[in-house]
Amino acid sequence: MKLATRVAGLVAITLRQSCMNAGPCPLWPEPSAELNQPEALLAASSDAVLLGDDEAVRALPVCVASEQWSAGELGRSVLYQVKRVGDELHVGYFVYWTTERPWGNNLLSYLVLPAIFVDSFYSHLFFLFPGFQRFIHGPGDVEGARVVYRQKSDGRWTPVSAVADNGFHQEVHLEPADFVDEQGRVVLMTDVWSHQLGAKGARTLEEIDRDRVVCFEHDGLRPMTEGIADSFRLGTSRAPRRAVPAWRL
Repeated sequence: MKLATRVAGLVAITLRQSCMNAGPCPLWPEPSAELNQPEALLAASSDAVLLGDDEAVRALPVCVASEQWSAGELGRSVLYQVKRVGDELHVGYFVYWTTERPWGNNLLSYLVLPAIFVDSFYSHLFFLFPGFQRFIHGPGDVEGARVVYRQKSDGRWTPVSAVADNGFHQEVHLEPADFVDEQGRVVLMTDVWSHQLGAKGARTLEEIDRDRVVCFEHDGLRPMTEGIADSFRLGTSRAPRRAVPAWRL
């Protein structure tokens, strides 16, 4: 137990030192009950979308699933931007993990030397300082997906299509059978160490292993803001830098 405590302390000190050497580490937004207030929601919205659209998006559960273990802690909220197109809502979701490391049940981790090289330079510089990932892309790992909802005659919104990146950073199109569970919830899944959300088969995984599925709705869904995009170097709709599918509404 003492050894485990010392190791945990060393990891914490190393993480703190890494942050200090790359400037302050911005915090991914926490769930906020304040966003249930109309005034706060309008103030947080980055592009002044209709309040009704925000209410609709935040009432639609979005789940994030991992087919296999990968490094990094999933953020406690998912950010979004929304655009209404006729009877459709086009929603870009931004999902955050604290880190991106090449370990877990994947091919790269079995190739120990390449994985160590990636981990010691891309994820962390000499396992101590922030790696090239932080300097090139920004804090943490932010992945995106774009979901289209269509409104039925009874007013309900139904997900009809989605787009996300695969492990090669190529956009893939997902049909409802790929990402909608039996309850009608969107389930975005990753099956790679770098967390891209374009994996198929999320419905099956949700049915057999619910421990690997985390769902967000209401105060767990927050509007993307210009300040957050700047802090995490995400870019903009016109010039996306990270989570590209979520920007392209």
